Amino acid sequence: MDRKLEQQLRFLSSSYHYKPIRTIEELRDYLQNAVTLEFATIPAYSTALYSMTDRSCNAFRLTASVAMEEMYHVYQAANLLVAVGGIPRFTGPFTPVYPTYIPNGDPKTTPYIGLRQATVSVYQEVFMGIETPATFESPPENQNIQTIGQFYKAIQDGIEYLEAQAQQRGTTIFADAEGYAQYQDYYFGRGGGQIVEVRDLESAKRGIRQIVQQGEGGERPGHPLVPLQPWGSYNHYGQRVDGQYGPIIGTPLEQSHYFKFKQVADGVAPLPDVYPIVAVPNLDDYQTNPRALALAERFNALYSLMLRSLEHSFQKGEGFHRLFFEHVVPIMHQHLPNLAVHLMQTPIWKEGSGNIGPNAAPTWQYDKRSLKEQLKGFETLTHAVEKDLRKGKKALLQRGADTAASRDQALLQTLQQVTAHVARIEETSTRLGLHL
Repeated sequence: MDRKLEQQLRFLSSSYHYKPIRTIEELRDYLQNAVTLEFATIPAYSTALYSMTDRSCNAFRLTASVAMEEMYHVYQAANLLVAVGGIPRFTGPFTPVYPTYIPNGDPKTTPYIGLRQATVSVYQEVFMGIETPATFESPPENQNIQTIGQFYKAIQDGIEYLEAQAQQRGTTIFADAEGYAQYQDYYFGRGGGQIVEVRDLESAKRGIRQIVQQGEGGERPGHPLVPLQPWGSYNHYGQRVDGQYGPIIGTPLEQSHYFKFKQVADGVAPLPDVYPIVAVPNLDDYQTNPRALALAERFNALYSLMLRSLEHSFQKGEGFHRLFFEHVVPIMHQHLPNLAVHLMQTPIWKEGSGNIGPNAAPTWQYDKRSLKEQLKGFETLTHAVEKDLRKGKKALLQRGADTAASRDQALLQTLQQVTAHVARIEETSTRLGLHL
């Protein structure tokens, strides 16, 4: 392991005493940590999201909007990193391992993040704990950073200091990493926000403000009709007269993540029934059911391909730029959710019942195997499901052939779509000379 990577990993895993940022290397480490921090919440929120059986309820819509906005935060933090000469990393040791604390968070003050089904306690104790509004203020020197608001204020202070020093020398800290570029045209949903291209101090501060105000660093609102900040407060977003969930005309912008989760926790947006998944997903627990293990491994393979595509999408050039739209978006919005739902209906024991559980769930682990190996894995599982359907296994008849066969048919369709997408990824990577 090279020394630079070792330093970054130590930064990611330690609870440390804050000292002001004084070098460009320290700033890049903080910004890589910001990328990892923002990304770490997405698998946790997504697991709760996928566990809901009703995708039309308000709880699902609220949670989905937060997960989408976190992806926006990831890209905004990555733009900040590229702007000061850094390269965003998502794979290998930079992939969060669950359960975990918020990267670099103080275990005494931050919630323990697991991959759990949607419950009121998860929203109250974990999700609201992550997103608790906090004042955007500098952390006390030689004390642990306690809030995400403090974390981003430390970054902004560091940028201001380093840029002032650079200006005195007649230079600037804002120069994209060689061979890498920022992008602004990614769509993260109606509430996702507009990515800021970072070119100077003011645009850097604007990018940080976008993250803080929308998410964890926002302040608590006061009177509901007089919000403290222009991004709105808890009753300015909800069910409209046309039946759709969204911003209500004539009000400020969308509410922060904390108050979205609070609506679920308070029962304003009640949770639907959920799949009976295990409390702590672990591949070792799926060994007795080859189907559950194979699905979980294929989920991890696809997730890993998405992470690799994310890293390459910041490289300069139209071909790399399209990786986000051609690789990441279909995986993020269609294939991972569909695979997750099939997995969450699959018992961890071969003779178990998917209606009773315990059922499997994604483990969101990084799989370093090559793209060619991953494609072969998808083809093998697809052929196995096809074979089961053709044979009409006795086990299906015993449990109710119509339901089981229908699920297998839906799974086969999902696997065929995913396999075709992975094959397209292989074609693209060959054309661009990538080793995904």
